[in-house]
Amino acid sequence: MTSRGISRRSFLSGTLATTAAMMAPGLAWSRSNDLLFPEGFLWGVAASAPETESRLGRARSNWDVFIDNIGGSTDGTTNKFNVEFETRYMDDLKLLQQAGVKSFRFSFAWPRVQPETAGAPNAQAMGYYDRLVDAMLEHDIKPIPTLFHWDMPLWAGDFLDRDVARKMGDYAELMARLVGDRTHTWLLFNEPGVIPILGYGAGMFAPGYQNLDYMGRALHHVNLAHAEAFKAVRANAPADTKISSAFNMMYFDAPSGKQEDIDSAKLANAVWRDGTTMPAYGKGYPPVLMQYVDKYIKSGDMDTIAVKPDFFGLNFYSRFFVKANPNAPLGHDIIEPPKELQRTEEMPYDPDTFYQVLVDTYKFYDEPEIIVTEFGFPIKDAAPQDGWVDDPIRIKFIKGYLESAHKAYQDGVDLKGMIYWSATDNWEWINGLDKRFGLIYVEHPSLKRTPKRSLEYFGKCIAMNGIA
Repeated sequence: MTSRGISRRSFLSGTLATTAAMMAPGLAWSRSNDLLFPEGFLWGVAASAPETESRLGRARSNWDVFIDNIGGSTDGTTNKFNVEFETRYMDDLKLLQQAGVKSFRFSFAWPRVQPETAGAPNAQAMGYYDRLVDAMLEHDIKPIPTLFHWDMPLWAGDFLDRDVARKMGDYAELMARLVGDRTHTWLLFNEPGVIPILGYGAGMFAPGYQNLDYMGRALHHVNLAHAEAFKAVRANAPADTKISSAFNMMYFDAPSGKQEDIDSAKLANAVWRDGTTMPAYGKGYPPVLMQYVDKYIKSGDMDTIAVKPDFFGLNFYSRFFVKANPNAPLGHDIIEPPKELQRTEEMPYDPDTFYQVLVDTYKFYDEPEIIVTEFGFPIKDAAPQDGWVDDPIRIKFIKGYLESAHKAYQDGVDLKGMIYWSATDNWEWINGLDKRFGLIYVEHPSLKRTPKRSLEYFGKCIAMNGIA
């Protein structure tokens, strides 16, 4: 399997399980008091600037360079236009408002805000993000900013440089001062563990290094940058602002039961997941990672990194299955999942593991509030008909994950919200525009938006604050 065939949400190739049970559009939605979430539950959708905004009006980013250098995504596209969210966001917000969506997790593009140098930001970019937040509020949608979703301006360098933490702190201060008065829930990094493992260890994401020493160095500097961003937002936002990150909590398993495969899964879990969450919560690095990070830790670093987020932002899609391969960049290969698991277009549908992840995270991290900041399903959608896209399998899978989340809530997990990835179809990194997660269908090249029946279903869940 080549690196260009894998993304953070899709390590596995496969086909959609056509035998999945269907839910017909227009079905009468049931309401049961047993399936309600607590009052004030946060319902939302998510997107990111590098996956939805075009390159127009900003400087080149690390991802521009990377995707151009490898000749584009697997479907032949690049991020030149994406879905042009920066000029079409009012169309998206209107559709989300009509469906009853209550919050929108979005991200700022650092190469748009500070395109050429540190210091004073680009006035046009600041005006755009200022208007975007106001537009969300005007549509009765709570804005939830993500400071950093992997796109770095070239002048800022990369995470091999310890000084990137200071630059990240300055950038965070700018954005907190701009919109902090209107945004009361913040996510600093999206999936910080993905950056060192895929960008510096496996060479699959920007900047494209394949070096385990670089992986450890970048991991520690990611954690330092996360801490500087936390400090800056805390100092420049209202006191009641809640701050965390969207931590990737997908698990790796070794179905063979062989010790070398179990060890490979343990290392994958440590780098991908625990190497950022454990230090942020004051639990230090997992012992298996110390050989990679120890030489980069300076006095006081671990205290600085232990910011103790105000809630736990949890991203979950599925789990992956590995076997040891000493010749692979990370020492393992991703293998096909067990046949009994249903599949989305590319990965297992795994509500049981989702439940276990919620419970385990709650227990291990000392019972924090949890917001599921991403869950979603890539489906090969049918073409629009009569103003809608029918996607019954996505509805079935959304319902299944909501049921797992509700079971975890009933079993004591302090679950505060569910945010679906993604609002619209978008550019999925090295997989391009071909992977459709969205609740809103985007045609190409017209970029016409069409709601999917899954948006209607999700809206009905929001309206009843439960599972329809």
